[in-house]
Amino acid sequence: MRSPFLLCTFIAFVLGCNGNNPVLGSCSAPQNPKIDLAQIGHISPKGRVQDKDYNQIKVVDQLIDMQTASIPYLIGKLDDETKINRRVMDFWSKVSVADIALVILTDFFTDSTWKRTTIPGVDWDEMLNRRNASLTGEEVLREFVTKLGRGAIKAKWERIWRENKDRLYWNQNEMCFKLR
Repeated sequence: MRSPFLLCTFIAFVLGCNGNNPVLGSCSAPQNPKIDLAQIGHISPKGRVQDKDYNQIKVVDQLIDMQTASIPYLIGKLDDETKINRRVMDFWSKVSVADIALVILTDFFTDSTWKRTTIPGVDWDEMLNRRNASLTGEEVLREFVTKLGRGAIKAKWERIWRENKDRLYWNQNEMCFKLR
């Protein structure tokens, strides 16, 4: 008797595994991305990371290609303190892999107007409990991490993922994740 896993893997290979497969639906096999967020390169201060008019970033393209599997991957990086020792974001004094993962998640859930998030609670200011409008985005993040730790950010995102994972899809027109 042949292994059901091998059969599923073969079907996924032949038919593609993008979450819209009529036979498989969304693939349950975990993705093992070879994406190194520390290699992201410079992120433009204007637009979202996925906006091609401002950013041409291979790492972001790879994450978009992963579809919804990129979300738990990025959530898993939210506590990765690996420092990135080159300029990634203008006006930031230091950047870690966790910072990059949070920026990407926030951008991936921001619509094409750059003003609204597609899921409640994922806006930078709401996620990080901004209390002072005069602080920069980096300062808001550092203040939150100092008070509550990166684990609190990760826990919020894990909750959001659990509550919405079956309803999320990548909207190619808006270039962001939306709810069905």
